[in-house]
Amino acid sequence: MSFKLHIALVGLLLLAAWPSFAQSERETDLGVILSAKYDAPLFGDLAIGVEEELRFDHGCAQFDRWLNSVELEYPFLHKRMHVGLTGGAIRRYNDKGYYENRGRVGLDINYAETYQRYKFSYRSRLMATFRDESVGDYRVNPKLYWRNRFQVAYQMPNSRFKYTLSTELHWLLNDPKASVIDNIRTVFTVDYRLSRHQYLEFSARMDNDIQVKKPVDRFYFGFTYHLKY
Repeated sequence: MSFKLHIALVGLLLLAAWPSFAQSERETDLGVILSAKYDAPLFGDLAIGVEEELRFDHGCAQFDRWLNSVELEYPFLHKRMHVGLTGGAIRRYNDKGYYENRGRVGLDINYAETYQRYKFSYRSRLMATFRDESVGDYRVNPKLYWRNRFQVAYQMPNSRFKYTLSTELHWLLNDPKASVIDNIRTVFTVDYRLSRHQYLEFSARMDNDIQVKKPVDRFYFGFTYHLKY
């Protein structure tokens, strides 16, 4: 499937899902995400990224998740396309009232084009999350999601600031009773360059459940320290 046809397909999926997003009986929540990232060349064109993330919800008062992740990424097409492999370990407070360990693996393809000071990118990611069967029984394990993200970034001239806006669709693939797009994530990020390799990132994120029985609108403020080589 060509890149343009892929974008058109995801756009149609978003339009199809919109009526479910417009339902009125929705809960809301507020949270905060604190994280640190490290990106560097590994060998040749292969790069590695490491991230640690802490997430709080329920009005920022309850610890929700601790994420440790590693990603390997390799460029193609004069670095306009990247293929990435991600692995992660998660400690999360679940909806049954206790903490559990989860594992996550993902495969993604990124494509980007630059126009003047704008950068337009698209990421398609397959992600599987494995839950611990020793502490519970799950109807679907692992959960396999197809995530599609559209992003535009703007770099101000002669400025340390960069602005980024993205929208991502989460499509649950392997649940026979609910194989639908069940979440839309929108993120606005401001990057501030401290030095050649150090950055601070401030973000506002909105996760909107759709096509589920009890939809929740979650709003997060994020703060990230990013070391990049």
